[in-house]
Amino acid sequence: MAARTGLQIVDEIEVKQNLRIIARERGKIVAQRDGHNIWLNLGREYLAKLIAFISLGPDVPELDFRVKYMGLGIGGTAQVAPGVANALPISPPYVGTNVRTDVDPTVTYLERPVRVTGSSSPYPGLAGDVWLGTIQAPPGHATPYETTFSRFFSSLEVSYLPFLSVPLSEIMLFTSGADPGIYHNLGIAYDTFDTLSKTFAVELQVDWTLRF
Repeated sequence: MAARTGLQIVDEIEVKQNLRIIARERGKIVAQRDGHNIWLNLGREYLAKLIAFISLGPDVPELDFRVKYMGLGIGGTAQVAPGVANALPISPPYVGTNVRTDVDPTVTYLERPVRVTGSSSPYPGLAGDVWLGTIQAPPGHATPYETTFSRFFSSLEVSYLPFLSVPLSEIMLFTSGADPGIYHNLGIAYDTFDTLSKTFAVELQVDWTLRF
């Protein structure tokens, strides 16, 4: 039998990610963070179940969640302003440590999540608190093998009284199975980045691209 030529066989399907966060003040770019973050073990479990049915005729999917939310935090080892992150009024409402990394796929949730909108209470879980931002729809598909999820955080989100300057340093991607009213949701992808100060004058554009 003649040998096949020009055929490349790939035995792994890998999720590659690119994350870009752009901060603008009065329309001018004042900061930018670019990263190659990690697809978490929970994300791998999610994909494995997403492609399967648990029964046929009628067809019942094993999992029917889709990517829907992004969340921000002040945790992670890339936090370069720990003094600010651990000072009032940021702490105690956003209390915690900064030990999470973006090379550990066993990470399950944001280390020190911050509210998108809501109260200034030191106690999480109050009615009206929103911890996750809904992404834009539809997503982008620059090629057939990639999807870009985007979220615009307005000047009045994340940084509101009394949180006039929030030292952001971590971000996570969530499915529609998450609850925006809960501060510790399980995520599927995660990244830490050098501190980016979110004030009431700053707007954030986040573009998270997954390539297969």
